[in-house]
Amino acid sequence: MRKLAGLMAAALLAALVPASAARAAEPKNLQVMSWNMCGSQNPSWGCATHGGPQDKINVVKYHVETNFVQAALLQEVCENDLTALMSQLGSGWSKAFQPYQYSSDGVRRNNTCGGTRTDRIGTAIVIKAGLADARAYEIEQSWTGQARPFHCATATYWGARLCNVHLSPKGNNPDHPDWDYADDQMTDIAAIVAGYPTLVMGGDFNVSPPDKPGNARAWVWRDGPYNAGYRECDQEGDVRDGRPTIGDPVTGTKIDYIFSTETKRWCAVGDSAYSDHNVVIYSVAVA
Repeated sequence: MRKLAGLMAAALLAALVPASAARAAEPKNLQVMSWNMCGSQNPSWGCATHGGPQDKINVVKYHVETNFVQAALLQEVCENDLTALMSQLGSGWSKAFQPYQYSSDGVRRNNTCGGTRTDRIGTAIVIKAGLADARAYEIEQSWTGQARPFHCATATYWGARLCNVHLSPKGNNPDHPDWDYADDQMTDIAAIVAGYPTLVMGGDFNVSPPDKPGNARAWVWRDGPYNAGYRECDQEGDVRDGRPTIGDPVTGTKIDYIFSTETKRWCAVGDSAYSDHNVVIYSVAVA
């Protein structure tokens, strides 16, 4: 009888312990890479001197194997090269692809890789351990000029929404080269991602950080992710700047970013001979 009473008392005590006192789940580390691969074979894209498809594939594989990258946000990737990358990464990896399109008075056509190749070129989200709900979203684009997609997919193992960004540079519309679309694009993106509790968003923003001295386009960040409370990979304290990701390592500028809602573990920026952009890797602890 005493044993039964003791068990009942223990059960009652356990019932009185608040749920918040239960041991919290260990966070899951997630390494996300963003890289503009400069994969076009079209001479006007300026990628001819940056190696071939396998060179670029090897860069992604290197960071997967060496820096434990589990997701990649890729820009300017040719579709056939993406297929080759997936076959070399092996089982357990999934992809979502969206093409670049050129708009002529609102009529869009897909961009191709160029040269002798007719496969499309675009942006991709590559994820290990499950990809779900891949979706492209319409954001502001110039009526005439290059249209760059914005899309997201869920990394199911982490329960995190990953989004790939490639904003328009100033002068994107040849009919109105003084018009800037990046501010409206950031406003649209902010509305889309606002509902995602766990977010990693990165890519080629085609604009310098708001706190970079002399940045005449700093105003386009008004509704950008810095002001929405997201932490950027290379951000130190409250200074919204970071290491160059394009051009000279000292005098160049940062235009590639990764933002997240999650706790920062580390950030890496690495150059490559196989693109005019550096690789950015953000390691976060997903609660």
